[in-house]
Amino acid sequence: MQASIRLKWYQYTRHYFDFLKVLFGIVGFEALILYIQKKGFLENFETTRMTLFLLLFSTSLLILVQTSISISRERSILERDFFSGLSRLSFSIASLLFESINAVIEALVFVLAYLTLAFYFAFDLPEKGSYFQSFLLEVFITVVLVYLSSHFIALLVSVLTGNSEISSVILAVIIGIVQFSLAGTILQLPKAISKFSALTFLSYGHKVFGMSNDLYHLPSVMAKFHIPIEKGQLNQFKASHAAILGDWSMLAIHAVAYALIFMLLLIYRKK
Repeated sequence: MQASIRLKWYQYTRHYFDFLKVLFGIVGFEALILYIQKKGFLENFETTRMTLFLLLFSTSLLILVQTSISISRERSILERDFFSGLSRLSFSIASLLFESINAVIEALVFVLAYLTLAFYFAFDLPEKGSYFQSFLLEVFITVVLVYLSSHFIALLVSVLTGNSEISSVILAVIIGIVQFSLAGTILQLPKAISKFSALTFLSYGHKVFGMSNDLYHLPSVMAKFHIPIEKGQLNQFKASHAAILGDWSMLAIHAVAYALIFMLLLIYRKK
C-alpha cells in the first residue's frame, strides 16, 4: 500500500499544474456562465434552472476530461510498476483516495467562487439551505458528490482506454454528452427513455442544487402570459428532507458504483 501511495504522490507532484488548471477552469467557467446568465438568474425559473445545470455540467466535464488525460499520460509508468510487483488492489485504493481529495478541494473552490461571484453580481442567494441551516454546506456536499462521480468515471475511462489521450478525451466527451442528454432536468425525455435519467449522476446533482437555490418557488419567465411551468419539470425541484437525502444517496451510489467497477477492471483486466 505504501508503494502505491508513493507512486500516486509522485504522479500528483509531477502533474500538479494540471490540477491547478482545473481549479482555474472551474472559476473561469463559473464567472463566464454567471456573467452571461446574470439577467434572470435567481429571478425566474427557466434562466436559473439552465444556469445551475451549466455550472455543474461544465465543471464536471472539465474534471472528467482533464483527469482522464492526466492519468493516461502516466499509463506507461503504471504498467511498468505493475510488472515489478505493485499490487493492483492497493493502487486502485490509492487512486480513489487521491481523486477524492482532489474532488473535495475542487468543491471548495467551486463554492467559494460561487459565493464571491454572487456577491460581485449582487445575486440574492438563499440565507439557509433546504436541508441544513447552512446554504453553503448544502451546496458543498452536492458538488463534492458530483465531482467524486466525475473523478471516478475518469479513472474508469483510463482503464478502458489505456495510454491513449485521444481515446480518453473522446470517451470522456461522449459520457458528458450522455449526461447532458439524459439528465431529464433540462430536456424533457420521452417516456420510453425517461427511466434512463437514473443512470446519470448529473440529474441528481442538478435537482439538489436547484432545491438548495429555492428554484421551485421562482416564477416562470412566461408568468406574465399566464403560462404555467410544466408540473413534471417543476416538481423535480420541490425541496424536502426526503427528496434531498434521496438524491444525495443516489449520487453516493453512483460514485461508489464507478469506484467498484474501476477497481474490478483494474484488478482483473489482463496486463
